[in-house]
Amino acid sequence: MKRSIKVIISLSVIGLLIVIGVIYKILSPSLSAENAKSTIGTPEQVADKRILDAKIIADKKIVDAKIIADKKLSDAKAIEDQKTSNTKSQSELPKEVEYKNYLNAKFLCSIKYPSELKVVEETANGNMLKSDDESISLQIYGTNNISHDTVDSIYNKAIKNNDMYYKVKNGNWFVISYTEGDKIVYQKKVVGKGSIDTFIFKFPTNQKNKYTKVVEMIEKSFKASSTDKAH
Repeated sequence: MKRSIKVIISLSVIGLLIVIGVIYKILSPSLSAENAKSTIGTPEQVADKRILDAKIIADKKIVDAKIIADKKLSDAKAIEDQKTSNTKSQSELPKEVEYKNYLNAKFLCSIKYPSELKVVEETANGNMLKSDDESISLQIYGTNNISHDTVDSIYNKAIKNNDMYYKVKNGNWFVISYTEGDKIVYQKKVVGKGSIDTFIFKFPTNQKNKYTKVVEMIEKSFKASSTDKAH
């Protein structure tokens, strides 16, 4: 970018010098015509007037040439700045999230999760996954429904304990979402007569735009196919 600007400046200066040279070539016949119109005064006065007129014309041409050169320089800089901005914007685009599959062999529930998450706790009932900095976590597990809870009883209890900003119940499942400190919590439960399958996804509130689509993918991929019996 700096090199291209220097080239434009050099060309502008050369153009300016050429314009000045042309001005002085044009100046002589212009002054002769002007002298023919005005012959009043002593030779010294006539000469002074010629010099003054020449200076006025030359100054105007120089100013005009400088304006043109400055505009070319400004336009070139604007183009380079736009290219730099576009390159930076492309580099700052969020990378597409890659997903892995998880299957709980005991409760037969499955889910897709971001590949950046790693298993930090693994049991027969389920797994806990977290990012390297532990700012994002996903817990997926199953439990036997020994208390014979219903989707309504669990849902009603859940929405009383938290300040919900999103909640929906349909059939044998429900989804709730709420804030917990500086984290957004998104939870889904599928309730059956035999067992209950759950996933809980947590991420920072300041990354809501990034993880909204991730939540949609996780929720869509969550399968609980064996809640009708205990395991």
